[in-house]
Amino acid sequence: MKFLVLISISALLIADLFAQDPGMEPIGSLGVELFYATNDDVKLAGDQAQEVAKDQVKALKAIKELSFSHYRRLGGDRPTILRGYESWATPLKPSKEILVSFQPIKREGPGKMQMVLEYWQSKRKVFSTNPVLTKGKSLYLLGPEWRKGRLILAVKVLDLKD
Repeated sequence: MKFLVLISISALLIADLFAQDPGMEPIGSLGVELFYATNDDVKLAGDQAQEVAKDQVKALKAIKELSFSHYRRLGGDRPTILRGYESWATPLKPSKEILVSFQPIKREGPGKMQMVLEYWQSKRKVFSTNPVLTKGKSLYLLGPEWRKGRLILAVKVLDLKD
């Protein structure tokens, strides 16, 4: 009798281990890009820095606080958004010097989601914010000073399951 009870409990525990965690369900994807902005020499951004598309430069210059003479794209990442867990973006791959953590809080309507966004540099949290992101629209965040310029983080929801 005790043997059957042990077998039943073991079977339930094993089944529980293999149960699907709903928090691990992918619900979309995020686009994270890192830009370097300066009024000085753009060569300070390094050899890996790329030209920024004209429409992106126009969007950046339209924001007063982000208006600089020169912009360079340092990198980007396209991580998956998980329903109930924190995820990470590494826009300067393969370096882990600059990271962005994000986790959904709640839906704010079709194509909109409130998230916790945290910007990490040198294993230290620089800032945290809880914006409502709209699918297809970039949110620009002014980062810290870097190499006689500023870092700018662009975050955009690329895909979102309804």
